[in-house]
Amino acid sequence: MGQQVWSAAWGGVRVGGTDGAHQNFKPVWLPIAAAVAALFLGSGAAHAQGALPSVTVTAAPERETAITKLPQSLKETPQSVTIVDKARMEEQNLRTLDDVLQQTPGITVQPYQQLTTGYYARGFKVDSFEQDGVPILLGNTASPPQDMAMYERVEILRGAAGLLHGAGNPSATVNLVTKRPQRTFGANASLGIGNWDRYRAEADIGGPLNTAGTLRGRLVVSHEDRGFFYDVANQRSTSIYGVGELDLGRNTVLSFGLQQQRIRSITNMAGVPFYADGRDIGLPRSTYLDTAWDRFDWDTTRAFAGLEHHWSNGWQAKLTLNHLEGDAFIKYAGANGAVNPVTRMGPKLMGGAYRFDNRQDSVDAFVSGPFSLLGRQHELLVGANYQKTSTDQLSANFIPALNVPVNVFGWNPYSVPEPATGSFSSRGPTRTTQSGLYGMARFSLADPLKLIVGGRTSQWKQEAPGVTTKPGSQFTPYGGLVYELTPQWSAYASYAQVFQPQTQMTWAGGVLDPVEGNNYEAGVKGELADGRLNVSLAVFKIRQKNRAQQDPEHPCAGANCYYIAGGEVESRGFEAEATGQLTRDLSVSAGYTYNSTEYLKDAKSQGQVFASFAPRHILRLWGNYTLPWQERRWSLGLGVQAQSKYSVVSGPVTLRQGGYGLVNLRVGYRVNRQVTAALNINNAFDRSYYQGLSGTSWNNRYGEPRSVMLTLRAEY
Repeated sequence: MGQQVWSAAWGGVRVGGTDGAHQNFKPVWLPIAAAVAALFLGSGAAHAQGALPSVTVTAAPERETAITKLPQSLKETPQSVTIVDKARMEEQNLRTLDDVLQQTPGITVQPYQQLTTGYYARGFKVDSFEQDGVPILLGNTASPPQDMAMYERVEILRGAAGLLHGAGNPSATVNLVTKRPQRTFGANASLGIGNWDRYRAEADIGGPLNTAGTLRGRLVVSHEDRGFFYDVANQRSTSIYGVGELDLGRNTVLSFGLQQQRIRSITNMAGVPFYADGRDIGLPRSTYLDTAWDRFDWDTTRAFAGLEHHWSNGWQAKLTLNHLEGDAFIKYAGANGAVNPVTRMGPKLMGGAYRFDNRQDSVDAFVSGPFSLLGRQHELLVGANYQKTSTDQLSANFIPALNVPVNVFGWNPYSVPEPATGSFSSRGPTRTTQSGLYGMARFSLADPLKLIVGGRTSQWKQEAPGVTTKPGSQFTPYGGLVYELTPQWSAYASYAQVFQPQTQMTWAGGVLDPVEGNNYEAGVKGELADGRLNVSLAVFKIRQKNRAQQDPEHPCAGANCYYIAGGEVESRGFEAEATGQLTRDLSVSAGYTYNSTEYLKDAKSQGQVFASFAPRHILRLWGNYTLPWQERRWSLGLGVQAQSKYSVVSGPVTLRQGGYGLVNLRVGYRVNRQVTAALNINNAFDRSYYQGLSGTSWNNRYGEPRSVMLTLRAEY
């Protein structure tokens, strides 16, 4: 990579990467920049008048989560939980869900899987997502990138979560907690500029809407234009989020919200290929092997409403509804094919046009509170949820069909005219319905000992074109023990289960039983530094059984294959994590994960590694320190992302990425109480590596080179 170029031009700012075309600062930014500047000036004027003295606010770590639905601290939760809060997202400039999960302990992020980003934990794909504790459709094929402007924090519960969520993998559940209206007026705005022509603006304002304060509202708007480190591709996204709350009584609150997200992009479907013998070609990271007319667009609308009531005896009831309407369109042509090491040719353009139509309705209702039994105080949670999704994929062919060879060493993305698109067709939508009743009790067996027991009964049904899958009622138990060693430390052990329906058919004509995932975990947790620092150490073992295997007694007949539920895999390891304030001036977020996987029973791979793409060792570290001089205006941040080697099998060869470490830096300056400036530098030493490997033909993804972003933020 060559030297980065920064230049200024009349009427705008131009920021260039090394390998892509420079683009001028878009005129759409002028009114946004003016609004942000006005807020900055207003804040500065208030400070100049001496209205408010300089202060430094230190955020306390989150102690309770919405994902468990019970008022229990992290120390009292018998499973591994990570919280990435608003302060952390701002410090590290984490603007998408991809950014957040790349910094989360134990999570592996794989770009461009099923036309979206795949997340993995403990060797299994993360397919359980929630918004404010309600299961939502996310992470499916062609799922859009998630902007984080509307979210207060992200909660990640690792391991099986069948009790509250239902079907899924024994990997993790990701709960996105939305911002809520403030009871006092508050506003903030930010403006960011980075290399590869990245510009971003956010505005967030909210507070009481009437004199009594019984009606409150909040509006969050974000807009981003960005290029990427590879040529041609770019993305423009806008998100608008509004939420309101109305006090129906002293203890009853009605909430309602709406979010709309619009993304227009030129995508990069191809990535880079390898030589046919598995060797890395060593193409520049700026390589773009698609056509310049590629498109990938998303339009998403999500609406939600909730009703919550609290009684004076500590009981509460909550009802939440969530509705999604999402559409995506992609038209692309990208190089596909391994490169012959002798002829240096092989890839050809492959592509098509697709439309995706997604619909989802979810509802969750529960009551919880304390009760007395045998002279001791306990807690009970009883609830139900329902989710219905509809996904449809329509496809169309190019007219005429493309059959263009691609020279990866000298490809011109503008050399192929955009073809016409034929009519779109679909086999029909896939509709999935899931419902369940769940209950959990937290018994106080003795002052230091708590027993948590629970279970869920789930119904699941999927209607796909020509196939209906409806396994019988599934029961998923949950159990845990928490023992308070001292007021600061606790020890725990837990068992959790989850199921995943299968659609493969048996010789007898039935559908395979669901895959069953069992999660065993034990560890210790602590609240140190007067509760400002949460620490944990956990060991875990996951067994997933009933995995589909081809029936050895009934071989495939053409495209018709038959299966038995005989496969079993295991994932085991340990995790260590510390998050919070070590001192008044030093905040830390550190996590280390060791994870190994194995096929225990498998017709082809028994004894081999199950998830070779997931590194055995993952280290995530972030620290931010406020310097104790100049009125503590300066702050420094240091982060490390390190992991061990991983590999992917592609036919007869194996692709490998060695272990690597990335260093991220931050320098912050507090201009006054309202205004701060921060410079974030990611991958500061410009380490070259593959974030994801797929095969010799295509879809191998370089990790992002050194990137720089300057952000100005004003708060009122």
